[in-house]
Amino acid sequence: MKIDYTSYKDVDLKKKKLIMRVDINSNIDVEKMQITKSPRIEVLVPFLKDIYNESAVIIMAHQSRPGMDDFTDLDIHAKEIEKLLGKPVKFVKDIYGEDAVNAIKDLKPGEVLVLNNIRKYEAEMKGYKDFSEAENTDLIKTLFPLVDYAIVDAFGAAHRAHASIVGWPKMLAGPITDKELDNLKKIVEAPDKPMAMLIGGAKAIDKFKAMKYNFDNDKLDYALCSGLTAILIFEALGKDMGEINLKITAKDLEANKDMIIETYNKYKDKIILPEDLIIDDNGNRKAITIDEAGTANTTTGDIGPKTVETFKDVILKCKTIVANGPPGIFEKEVFRAATMDMVDAMVEATKKGALTIIGGGEMGAAAAMSGKDDQVSFISTAGGAMLEILSGNDLPMIRALREKKL
Repeated sequence: MKIDYTSYKDVDLKKKKLIMRVDINSNIDVEKMQITKSPRIEVLVPFLKDIYNESAVIIMAHQSRPGMDDFTDLDIHAKEIEKLLGKPVKFVKDIYGEDAVNAIKDLKPGEVLVLNNIRKYEAEMKGYKDFSEAENTDLIKTLFPLVDYAIVDAFGAAHRAHASIVGWPKMLAGPITDKELDNLKKIVEAPDKPMAMLIGGAKAIDKFKAMKYNFDNDKLDYALCSGLTAILIFEALGKDMGEINLKITAKDLEANKDMIIETYNKYKDKIILPEDLIIDDNGNRKAITIDEAGTANTTTGDIGPKTVETFKDVILKCKTIVANGPPGIFEKEVFRAATMDMVDAMVEATKKGALTIIGGGEMGAAAAMSGKDDQVSFISTAGGAMLEILSGNDLPMIRALREKKL
């Protein structure tokens, strides 16, 4: 996958009319229909402040999806943007009809307009493998002639071939996407070596395949495997990890056992598996060996102290470290310690000059919980998109940005 695009920073936005496809999907109290948490809006607002007096900005975004309780109009998002921006923000309960068109035509530099939930447009979520089909939708044909630039910044939905993400005839990458791709480019194209990947959390087989891809393409030097990915490897190799662990991973194991064994045998000198694991012993951390996991027959929710030291040693000798999931079920205090230790190791590696990147989702939340999330090089806002990129997949939004750059 080639990362090549035109950034919003590459053009003059002053006095221009911009349509921005962003991701401001928020946590909503569905009974009160109020936003309870809006980190994505908080990230968007600084950009709006930077260009507020220079450009007219039309916000296009989604909230949830049809059929969900929090699938709603974006008037509450407009109010949240207005509160954080400290300036009036307009909202129109329309997407590309007459009301939306008139509101866009009337918009002046220094004004922000929020259109209604793009997923209320029936053709939005069709999935356009052929981008020209998306360009020919009524949505794009109506709105694109009304603006100077289309800025795509919904990085959390980069894997979606939706009309509003891939349909604009010419596209710019917005500030979030630009920052994401600038950092991911460093590990996708020519990472400083040695490079380590810390693997844990959910989506075990997907993370295993991302590891394999990077080994096969000579980018990765060490894979620090923990969590369900480690369990999956141990089970493929014939280890009894207990009925509870097997139940979680059985489906992936059955479908991929031969590939897992083949990959492990090929790269076993670079794949570092846990030496010890942690179980919950009446609220206390108890370290067990791998051979004891089967007889313990309980959730092995973290890596043990021997493994922590091994993982730390590897992290501190690498120049590039990518954390793609926590080693423990950090949401539970009894299983939190090793995840915090890994964050500390990445902070220390950063101070020594290493590039340290944390995938969003679980590991990003863990870094935030540690209070040290600002002490690593970069935290991705979209763990799923980052995982796809690390797996060598050409995401629709990235391909569209490449093919439709200015």
